Amino acid sequence: MLIDELEQEIETGKKVPLSSKFVMEKERILDYIDKIRSELPEEMRQARWVVRERERVINEAKMEAQEVLDNTKNKITRLAQESEVVREAKIQSEEIIAEAHKVAYEIKSGANQYADNLLASIEIKLQQTLATIEEGRSELKERLPKKDINDIENAG
Repeated sequence: MLIDELEQEIETGKKVPLSSKFVMEKERILDYIDKIRSELPEEMRQARWVVRERERVINEAKMEAQEVLDNTKNKITRLAQESEVVREAKIQSEEIIAEAHKVAYEIKSGANQYADNLLASIEIKLQQTLATIEEGRSELKERLPKKDINDIENAG
């Protein structure tokens, strides 16, 4: 993990005599920061994929519900053509339509819950990554001479 590598680099860096400070090449620090930044977009791509997947599942649920409704309407039409079965067909069609609406709602609700869970998981990972980055930067700021801190802040 990049944060672990950076920490190892700091731990094994050259120490300034008679102080708790150490010397580390500016380019190496900036290289680690660039690598960490490059990993963050992957989490964002995953979040966008989750949103697209959620939409796909919802659209499939709508199509399934529409198919059930269409099948129900066709069945109602056939039953209505038979004179004695008309009343029973109406009752049965209403039950089928209610069931179709229930199934569509459950599918949509499940898809939303699935997407929310995935986004929450990604959010936690991003927060943990940001916290680790902040800790690393804080440690670096404490260990670097003031001049190097100003150079890093002006470079970012």
